[in-house]
Amino acid sequence: MQKALKNSLVAGLVCVTTVASIAMVSLSVGAIDYSTPQALLSEQFHGSERVTFRKFHLDPPQRAQVEARLGRALPKADYTFFVALTHGQPDGYALFDDQLGQHEPISFATFFDPAGRVTRVEVVAYREPFGDGVRAERFRKQFVGRSAKSQFRLGADIDAIGGATISSRSLCVGVARAAVMLEVALGMLGAALGVR
Repeated sequence: MQKALKNSLVAGLVCVTTVASIAMVSLSVGAIDYSTPQALLSEQFHGSERVTFRKFHLDPPQRAQVEARLGRALPKADYTFFVALTHGQPDGYALFDDQLGQHEPISFATFFDPAGRVTRVEVVAYREPFGDGVRAERFRKQFVGRSAKSQFRLGADIDAIGGATISSRSLCVGVARAAVMLEVALGMLGAALGVR
């Protein structure tokens, strides 16, 4: 009887451990979506007449120039900016992008005013089991007012969130990239992005 009870207990613990392991794996590979691009664009640019988008591609020399400026490789050469317009003038811009966290990408949105200053940063989807403290407003608001000319150094310009240092650094890298990419896009596409 005791042996059967002991075997049942062991089998139960193995089952619970297996379920817990499966749950952790599904947490780490499944994104937690906090919003959608459509919802965020609608919320951010609710007063604009329309929101459109412009795609741009960096050729190898442009890409090398941007990478030298950022001090790191770009994950891709193609970017899509959303442009909010009223009476043909830009109300602001948005870039939805991903930046690698510890193991998984963090999907985020960076919003800008017409002058290229950050007005808002949102985490759109988070895939890591830990570190989602970067969603906190007190962290995200540190980016507001910064531009391509600003510094985004973690610990010097931006304070990290405890328990989310890697995610904090990832968002610093991603938002800095977004700011520089907007500046480059405005230089390349000027009128196509609503700049006159």
